[in-house]
Formats: sequence, structure tokens, C-alpha cells
Amino acid sequence: MAESDTITRNAKSNLAFTLMDLPEEKRRHMAQFYAFCRIVDDIVDEPGMEPQERHTALDRWVDIISLRCKADDGIESEVQNLVSDLQLDIAPMLELIDGCRGDIDPQQPKTRGEMLAYAYKVAACVGITSATVMGASPAAKNYAIALGYALQMVNILRDVAEDCRKYNRFYLPSDDMELFGVTRDDIRNQRYNYRMRQLLAYEAALAEKFFGEAEEHYQTLSVEDRNALIPAQAMSLIYHTILNKMQTDEYRVFERRYSVNNFRKLWFLLRARLGTVNMPSFPSVAEWGFFRKDDEDEK
Repeated sequence: MAESDTITRNAKSNLAFTLMDLPEEKRRHMAQFYAFCRIVDDIVDEPGMEPQERHTALDRWVDIISLRCKADDGIESEVQNLVSDLQLDIAPMLELIDGCRGDIDPQQPKTRGEMLAYAYKVAACVGITSATVMGASPAAKNYAIALGYALQMVNILRDVAEDCRKYNRFYLPSDDMELFGVTRDDIRNQRYNYRMRQLLAYEAALAEKFFGEAEEHYQTLSVEDRNALIPAQAMSLIYHTILNKMQTDEYRVFERRYSVNNFRKLWFLLRARLGTVNMPSFPSVAEWGFFRKDDEDEK
């Protein structure tokens, strides 16, 4: 078994689950790309490394995907072959590495613009390359970006306690926290109260906005592109369900980690394959005038 397959299987992630829908060659390519993303993320997160060691390891991956060095056998060689065989634009992959590098010495974003700049690197850029590897045309880029933002926002909300406890990271903007009277100590001490719920609901509304935007982009794509992006649409269903669970449960993120079981994941993958992915709970982007000023400020 290829090293990328082993990494993907062991990760047991939502994305890895959805890849079963792909034809064999595309599934192999996506496993290689996923393994690259997993390794880069683990370089930053796994214990036992000094900051400079982490930077050096990331520098090595910059050289690998830039084809500036000879890859070792195994995953390094697989990723280099992926880049060469598909003639990938490596700019999004380099952005991902840069985004992960920022987590070595994490700085809390002050504004939503800063939070979304980080989300672009670690999630939207993953979406851009994934869409290409899955076989979608460049027309899918805006869909991939919007969905990347949506998925990352769900991750930020779901993992707010874990990110603080394990890594001392705070991804919610300090401006937003100040707006609702929430402090870092509130998160550290897991103070679940009205102010915390309002803050998390405020960020969840932004996630909803991006889910809606992604769905609108998806509906404009060709049949060929929509077929290629079935795993991505399944991911959208899975993560939107996680978001709905948090909303219904009033964001008890300090008490539990929200997830979707494998049976429901399989159902969502089937729904995506059948084309019944129109999700009426997604608001139209036009309804979200609330966010227009933020969007204009970020341009």
C-alpha cells in the first residue's frame, strides 16, 4: 500500500471518507494530496519539536513541491509525482504551508479580515487544489474558496476549547470577542454563558453565509464540474450538519465535540451522488447585507 493511502486511512477524517466516491486514479491522487496536507499540519501540531525544527521541516516541503530537491521514497516522491503528473499550480500549496507556519508562533487575529486571511491559506487553498485534483475546471475556484471558508469556520467554532487547551491558540477575532464581552480567560476557563453563546452564534452566522455562497456558486457550474465535486458537496453536507448541531445545542463546545456518524456520512455522500444537494436551509447571499461592510473592508 502506498504511504499516502496509509496516512489517509489512519486519519479517519471526513474528507478521507468522502473520497470513496472517486474513480480509482482520482482517489489515489486525492489521497496523495490529503497526505501532504496532513503531514504539513502535523509538523506544526505534533509535540516534541522545537520551533526551528518545525520551520526546517516545512522548508523541506516547500522544496519538494517546488521540485527543487530530490524526494525521498514514499510520500515525498508521491507528492512530487502528483505535482508533476497533474502539472499543479503550487501557489495554493505554498499558501497552505505559509498558513500552517503561522501556527508555530500563533497570533490571535484582531479582525474578521485577519481571521479570513488565515482561513484562506489553510482551508480555501486546500479547496482550490482539491477541486483541480478531483478534475473540476477553473470555473470551480470561487466555489472551492467559499466552501473552504465555511468548513474552516465550523472547525474554529467546534474546536475553540481544544485549540486553546492544547495549543494556546485563539482563532476568533479579538474585535469580535470584545464586542460580546468575552475574554481569553473565559475560553481558558470554559465559561459557558450568554455572552459566549452570542459570540459563537455571531461567528456561526458567518459560516452560514459562506455555505450559502458556496451553494450558489455550485449551482452555476457545469454538470461535469458538479460531478467532479461530489466529495466536496458531501463535505458541505457533513459540516453544515455539524454546524446545525452546534446551533441547536446552543454551542456547548466546552462539553462535547460535535461530529457526524459514518452512517449519516454515507447518506450524505449518496445524496451528493444523486444530485439532491440543494439545501434549502442555506440562506441566499443576498439576504446577508449584514456582512456587506465586512466584505468590502476585506477587499
